[in-house]
Amino acid sequence: MSHSYKVSALMWFRRDLRLHDNTALTLLLEQVVQASQHTESCLQAVFVMTPKQWLAHDMSISQVDLMMRTLTHLTRDLHHTLGIKLSVLQAESYSDSIDVIEAFCIDNHITHVGCNYEYEVNEQQRDTALAKRLSKLNIKFNQYHDQCILPPNTIKTGDDTLYKVFTPFYKKWQQTLQISPPVLYDINSLAEGDIKQKLTDLNINQASKDTSSTQHTSSTQHTSSTQSIKDSHQSVLQRFTSHYQLSENNAEAIPILESARAAYPAGEQAAIDRLNNFVQQDIEEYGITRDQPALMGTSQLSAYLTLGVISPRLCYLTANARLESKSFADNESELEIFENNSKSDVERWISELAWRDFYRHVIVDRPDIVKGAAYKKDTDNKLNWSYDNDDFEAWCQGMTGVPLIDAAMRCLNQTGFMHNRLRMVTAMFLTKDLFIDWRLGERYFMQNLIDGDFASNNGGWQWSASTGTDAAPYFRIMNPFSQAKTHDKDAIFIKSWLPELKDIPANILHDENKLRKALSKQGAFAHVNYPLPMVEHKQARRYAIEQFKARG
Repeated sequence: MSHSYKVSALMWFRRDLRLHDNTALTLLLEQVVQASQHTESCLQAVFVMTPKQWLAHDMSISQVDLMMRTLTHLTRDLHHTLGIKLSVLQAESYSDSIDVIEAFCIDNHITHVGCNYEYEVNEQQRDTALAKRLSKLNIKFNQYHDQCILPPNTIKTGDDTLYKVFTPFYKKWQQTLQISPPVLYDINSLAEGDIKQKLTDLNINQASKDTSSTQHTSSTQHTSSTQSIKDSHQSVLQRFTSHYQLSENNAEAIPILESARAAYPAGEQAAIDRLNNFVQQDIEEYGITRDQPALMGTSQLSAYLTLGVISPRLCYLTANARLESKSFADNESELEIFENNSKSDVERWISELAWRDFYRHVIVDRPDIVKGAAYKKDTDNKLNWSYDNDDFEAWCQGMTGVPLIDAAMRCLNQTGFMHNRLRMVTAMFLTKDLFIDWRLGERYFMQNLIDGDFASNNGGWQWSASTGTDAAPYFRIMNPFSQAKTHDKDAIFIKSWLPELKDIPANILHDENKLRKALSKQGAFAHVNYPLPMVEHKQARRYAIEQFKARG
C-alpha cells in the first residue's frame, strides 16, 4: 500500500495580478489537480504588501493605487472562478517579506510555493534567500518566466552574448516566435470542463478543516476580505501622500488619482477589453497616432502590463492574429490597403512589445544597471553632468519656457501618464539641452508614472542620454520646437496643458525665435504669464556635442 501524502500549494502573486495566462498559477493548479487524484490537495494564494520597499523603489502613488484597486478585483476573481482565497500579508521590505512568507507556509502546512520571476536585483536577492529558507523546511520553491514573451537568455548572438542593438535582436525575436509561437497558459484547459468545480471543492474542503488559525496564532498580519484590502489601500495611500508631500488632505482628493482612476479602471477584464478594443479599432492607425499626443492613439496598456494585469503573450498573440487576419478586408482593394499600410502599423506595435522584452533581457545581462550604472560606463563617467537644482525643478514643474516640454511635464504631473514620443523629447531636453544627469530624470519619471517600469524606463532614459545599449547617437538631438511642429501641428496638446498660451498662434509656439520675440517686453504677447525659453537650443546642442566629442 503506497503512502498517502498531502499537497498544499501556495501561489505568491507579485507583478502578475491576473488569472488568465499566468504561468505560475496555471502550473500550480495543474499540480494540485493531478495530486488530488491520489491525496488531499489544496491551493492558497498570497500577496505581500511592502510599502517601505515600494517607496525605496520610487513607485508612484498612482501606480500603487492601481495595484491596490486591482487586488480587490483579483480577490473576487480568485474566489468566484477557482474558490481560492487571497491573503494579503503585511511586510515593510523585501527582507521582511521572507519572514512573512516563511511564517505563512509553516502556519498553513504549505508543501509547494510557486511564483513568477522578477528580474531586478533586490527581487532576485529576496527570492534566493527565501528559497534557502524554504529548502530547510523541505518546501519546494519553483519560479517561472512570465514577464516576457521570450524569457531572458533565450535570444543570443552567434557568440552566445546578448544583442547590444535592438534591430538584430528584434529580427531574431521575430524568427523565434514564427518558428515557435508562445502558448497561453489557460486555466480552463487543464481539465475537460470541471476544473473550476473541482478546484472549488478542493479548497472548500480544505477550508472546512482549517479553523483560520493563521489569523489568530500567527505573528503575520493578513487580510482576505475585500473590505480589509480597501482599508489597507487607504493606509498605503496616506503613507505615499505623506512621503511625496502631495497634500495634507485626504489622499482620495489628490487630482492625479482622480485622473488615473478615470483613465485606468482596475481589473483583468478591463485590461483585456482595452486590448481587444485597441486591436479591433485603433491599431491600424498606430503608425500615425503613436506620434501625435493630442490623439492619444496608443494602446494605453502599459500600466496594466507593468503590474501584470494582462499578459504580454496575450497582447502579442492578439495583435498577431489581427496581422494574419484578412476577415476585415471585404475586397481585394481593401486587402491591398491593409498590406501596404495597416500591416506595418500592427507590426510597429508588436515591435514595442519586443522593446519591452529587450530591456528586461538587458537588466538580467547587466544587473549593475539596476543600481544606477550606465550601460556605457566609460562614456557616462567622463561626462560633466550638471546637477543644477533650479534647472531641474523648472523641468519637473513644466516651467522651462519650451511649450512642448512644459505641456508634457504638466500632463505627467497631473495624470501620471506621458505619451511615448514626449518621453523621448522631454528626456533628451533634460540630458542634452540642460545636460542634467539622466538618473535624476529617470527617478522623477518612476515617481510619477502610473506605468513606471524600471527596465523600460531606464532603457528609455539611457537611450536619450546616449549612455545605453542601442542609444541614440550623441549628435542626434531632438529640437523640441520642431518636434512640436511635426507632432502637435496645431498646438492642440500644448494649449490643453498650457492654457496661458491659448491665444498665441501655433506657428509662434513652434519657433523659438518667434516665441522669444512675442514674449519679450515689446512683444505682442508680453502680457502672457509664461517664461522665456530657459536655454537657446542651438547653443545647448552645440555644448552637448562638444562634451561627448571631448570625452571620446
